[in-house]
Amino acid sequence: MDEQRKSANWRTAAIQRRFVFFAGIAFLTGLATFWLGFNLPAALPFIWKALVILPFTILFFWLSLGFVTALAGLWVLMHGDRYRIASAPGTPLPQIHAHETTAILIPIYNEDIAYVYAGIKSIYQSLEKTGYLQHFEFYILSDSDDASNWLREEAAWSALCRDLGNTERIHYRRRKHRTKKKSGNVMDFCRRWGRRHPYMVVLDADSLITGDALVRMVDAMERNPRVGLVQTPLYTIGLDTLYARGQQFVNRLYGPVFFAGLHFWWLGESQYWGHNVIIRTQAFMAHCHLPKLPEGGKLGGEILSHDFVEAALLNRAGWETWLAYDLEGSFERPPPSLTDALKRDRRWCQGNLQHWLIIWSHGIPNLHRFLLLGGIMSYLSSLIWLGWLLVLTTIAVFYPKLTLIPLTAGNSALLVLTIILLFFYKTFGLALAARKKNVDKFGGVEGLAASVSTETALSMLTAPVVMMYYSKFVLQILQGKRATWGTQQRTGGSGLAFGDAMREYGWVSSIGLLWTLILAVFNPMAFLWMSPVLAGLALAVPMGMLTSIQTSLQSKLFRTPDEVAPDFILQAFEENHAQLLNNPCISTRDLFTRVIVDPLAFKQHMTYIPQRSNVPASTRQQRAEWMVRLLEQGPSAISNSERLVILEDADMLTQLHTQVWQLPETQFHEQWMSKL
Repeated sequence: MDEQRKSANWRTAAIQRRFVFFAGIAFLTGLATFWLGFNLPAALPFIWKALVILPFTILFFWLSLGFVTALAGLWVLMHGDRYRIASAPGTPLPQIHAHETTAILIPIYNEDIAYVYAGIKSIYQSLEKTGYLQHFEFYILSDSDDASNWLREEAAWSALCRDLGNTERIHYRRRKHRTKKKSGNVMDFCRRWGRRHPYMVVLDADSLITGDALVRMVDAMERNPRVGLVQTPLYTIGLDTLYARGQQFVNRLYGPVFFAGLHFWWLGESQYWGHNVIIRTQAFMAHCHLPKLPEGGKLGGEILSHDFVEAALLNRAGWETWLAYDLEGSFERPPPSLTDALKRDRRWCQGNLQHWLIIWSHGIPNLHRFLLLGGIMSYLSSLIWLGWLLVLTTIAVFYPKLTLIPLTAGNSALLVLTIILLFFYKTFGLALAARKKNVDKFGGVEGLAASVSTETALSMLTAPVVMMYYSKFVLQILQGKRATWGTQQRTGGSGLAFGDAMREYGWVSSIGLLWTLILAVFNPMAFLWMSPVLAGLALAVPMGMLTSIQTSLQSKLFRTPDEVAPDFILQAFEENHAQLLNNPCISTRDLFTRVIVDPLAFKQHMTYIPQRSNVPASTRQQRAEWMVRLLEQGPSAISNSERLVILEDADMLTQLHTQVWQLPETQFHEQWMSKL
């Protein structure tokens, strides 16, 4: 079948599937809204009825969307799907026929060097096992603005190349002008080297992806010339805090169902999640130059959440984007604690709200308009939920004699329907685990039951806390307060102390306790109805502490198949990470001093920086003053930002290297050699 017929077939299927999908959501939402409106007290004024029904309808729509997605995913996993984009798991590895290599991009910014390079080495070794290593090249793309980190990256790159015996397939480049963050880093790669590589695999600093998955991704691109992007499902691994273990368990047990469900109604108009994805390089270069949003508004400036937008731009240009829903071997790390997750979400919230300005752009496919709206609603719905709860509380206080939610048959049915939509999808994951005979890998029947119960309780208690934070984020952004975009926390911590938990979550617990007191006094029945939310708010401080504690990997609680029977790449990563932690090349010693003093380190660093002849005289004078300070007082005499300038100036670095070696022997040893 030619490509035009294939494209027509999936597009026809997409129309049919989306009609059924959204009809089901509309039916559930309409039914729930009717039951609620019909059973509200007749004596309640119309304005209050409207304030109860409208937010409920919006919230129930998104709740129904999640449930119907899981239902569709279960159908796909039980019956298969002829529109699968990647070859089926377990089938023989396809052959790669491309003459050009696929680029594997690892953009980094002041990251844990041992972690990043252990991941690169593990991916390299996994590719070696497939026999297709020669079809790939690695590009470490640094935006680091810490001088010590930059030098450690260089040293670790050299050590990695020596260790693997390969300097031709692993490249390192640090960008001097760090515009547009990660999206700018990737586009800079495209301008420099994009024409060498028909495809690029974009990873994050914490990404791992197996050689098997990489080969199947390239094969999918080769077989489908109209495909511009194939996104892999992401499975979280590697941390041992209670929060992270819970996220890893949820992701592994329920993730396959939701990934398959998303594929069911996305088909060739998939979203892009920023990493663990393969992209057709020329298509990306031609259509994914991100515009700068108009300044002056609360949401203006550079686009922060670039991935959703780039997928929409590819689709607008006629390229297909797919989710390889059943592809195994694509991993990332979750945030180690609820606190870290909320810090990350603060940045994502600002980026997602910017999409409101993009939804209306000319030519954006309608599905992508809806998906961009979904990204906005993932944060805005918390503010709607909070507003709805405040409306219910106000009615409970000022109309205490009205039973807002009487136990009628209609409201009982609504309660049952809501519980089904909130929790019944969990049985889909359990059914899938039983079908794959994976129950033992989830800790057996006992461990699986304990994990599902514990995760359900934790999610119920943390959801109100997340609601409060997301509402706060939205309000801050709409007031013009910008988020900082720094390095993410990718490793486990030592737990959250009580004092820190009080400073972080005390305001949430205080609101929860006050809210509880008001309802308990004025309307005990409303207090009982809202007790699950109130409990989560009141217990925010202890929950913040609890979710940050370390757990035993030997426990059956939250056990996953990736822990019981880890893939080769996960085992290799642990070994490589342990080795790199002890590598002197990435130790905490002063590598700036090493570059100045050690001729070999100096020569290596000089290969990374260009000769520049257009430096203004005033700038030269300022840098000369820094050099005088260095020669008189030693390497601690200048700041990190000044070190960066020197490390980027080949002429000055050469002069400094020469003059340091000409210092009197005593001064040379005391100020410079003693720092090594």
